[in-house]
Amino acid sequence: MKNIKRFTALCLVFILTAAVFSGCGSSSKPGENNNSSGTGETKTDETGQGGTNSYTMFMRSQYVDWIRELKWYDIAEERTGISVEYVEGPEEISDTYTEVDERIASKTLPDAAMVNLAQAKVYGEQGAFADLAPYIAEYAPNLQAYINANPDYAAYVTSDNGAIYGLVKETPIFADLIGYRADHFKEAGIDASNVNTVEDFTAALEALKSYYGAKDDNYYPLSGRDSALRFAAWFGAASYADANGSGGVYYNHEKDGSFNIKADGAYDWIKTMKLWYDKGLINPLWVAGTNSEGDWESQTLEGLASVFYDYYNRSEWFMSNGGPDNDPNYDMQILDFFKDANGKTVPVTTSTLYQSGNVTAVNSACDEEKIAAILKFVDYFYSEEGIILANWGVEGESFQTESDNSKSFIADYASEESKEPGEKRWSFLSDRFTVCKPVDQTGFYSWNTELISETSNRNFTEENFLERPTLIYTTAQEEELTNLVASVYEAESSGLTAFITGANELNEANWNAFIQEMDSMGLSDIERIQQEAYNNTFNK
Repeated sequence: MKNIKRFTALCLVFILTAAVFSGCGSSSKPGENNNSSGTGETKTDETGQGGTNSYTMFMRSQYVDWIRELKWYDIAEERTGISVEYVEGPEEISDTYTEVDERIASKTLPDAAMVNLAQAKVYGEQGAFADLAPYIAEYAPNLQAYINANPDYAAYVTSDNGAIYGLVKETPIFADLIGYRADHFKEAGIDASNVNTVEDFTAALEALKSYYGAKDDNYYPLSGRDSALRFAAWFGAASYADANGSGGVYYNHEKDGSFNIKADGAYDWIKTMKLWYDKGLINPLWVAGTNSEGDWESQTLEGLASVFYDYYNRSEWFMSNGGPDNDPNYDMQILDFFKDANGKTVPVTTSTLYQSGNVTAVNSACDEEKIAAILKFVDYFYSEEGIILANWGVEGESFQTESDNSKSFIADYASEESKEPGEKRWSFLSDRFTVCKPVDQTGFYSWNTELISETSNRNFTEENFLERPTLIYTTAQEEELTNLVASVYEAESSGLTAFITGANELNEANWNAFIQEMDSMGLSDIERIQQEAYNNTFNK
């Protein structure tokens, strides 16, 4: 129930029952008159209310723009015979969720709305959103089969009272990749195929610094954006929550900024980063937290950095956004995940399959026919035909089936994604919200340039990923974690940075004292709550 504090107070102000809502399907703005009758007529009237073969949905405006461009979405509406009329919300996602609060208060909620999971559950229990569980069983057999086959999903979306007030989409499983200037490696005499371990990586950074640093004092081979504390998984020191316990701040740091200072490899992680810092192998501004995304991009485009560990398609971004313009030899490539001393790939952190945003909730004032239409449309995307359409398109037009029954795209990624805004296109960027649906992970990563597609599908395998469960927290746990993490995580980050920069001497005594201090601030309490949440989530 993330971000619950933002709207809990508003929920308590209004005693919401079905009688509060004057009708299902208003698309008027907050404060405007709502004349929707909810009669299920088959013709759309001036308020935007559709009949039994259509419905209205409130959504972030940018998402609506994307949906209107999708060829496969139009085909889905044709095949199901159900159309969706979108009510555009604000540009920012946080503002979109805020307007949901306002629309509930002013009784101007359309048939369905994009909300976050906390809103769905809290407002649902107050009567604003319909309990979809019985309607799914009646009208959405494919979605019901999916829920039955995925107990993690069922546990995540089901409220304590057994109701399902919101539907959560799958998201692609993201992991960061190591991008590197292949031309820099070659010129500095580094064979990228021999960079297989963290030790090899450090040696490569040293060779780059020796070669390019001699020409420019502002050159640091390793640079990036946001926090530089992103390498813990390489040392087996990522935060976690599993059946055996919990370590580090896992809450809101399942992928990014994930570290566990009590892990066996945590000391070696910081010791290695201090080595990078002392030898000028990593940009000191990045370590200090003052290297912006724009700074990093400029450094990497202009040759003042050669290596990064960031979003999976960033290598292609640099190739398409000025790299070759600055240097005709510019060649950004990607290293495979590193291996340990035994030659086994070191697993990395990833995003979670289910997240709390982009949830579909249905106005409780809708009659059964309207709810059935909404669920039938969503249900199509959980059928085999719908999954293929949303992830690959139409055979012979956007993809083809190979002799081994695998699929490959025949639509050109670059041509389709470079079309003018508003122009119809094939696009399979499943990290964008369109409709609740499963993600074909292979299809998602295949819909990219050859470099990203090949590298992602080769590296992004189950054995290369750490377990990243989606945990369900009670309201009390959520509130306690929010307060604890805000202070503890910042203190941990500051303390680790001080060790790296030398502001605090890195030795065993200081390290142990640091861990004790973090526990006294609440780290041990965070770990306890995460463990309780794991047990409650998976032992229902």
